[in-house]
Amino acid sequence: MTDYQFIGEIKKFKLDDFTPYMGWLGNKPHKIYTHKAPLSFFVYDEFTDRLFEFELRDQNKLNKATIYDCLVNTYLSLTGTQT
Repeated sequence: MTDYQFIGEIKKFKLDDFTPYMGWLGNKPHKIYTHKAPLSFFVYDEFTDRLFEFELRDQNKLNKATIYDCLVNTYLSLTGTQT
């Protein structure tokens, strides 16, 4: 599993300022976005309208096949929610 560090919640944001990365296809309540920093990823929770920032600890561990599940599972473990 890829190792992400939780940075914090983005309190004021416009999703238009972020670039969709994955999760926007299909019926998924969590979307992954990127922004200017190449190792920063953001989990947007559609149900709560909240955005959380995570940073990949090691770029060599980036696995595009599992990034969605890793980030969403990390987010859910922090919030104590279940899918």
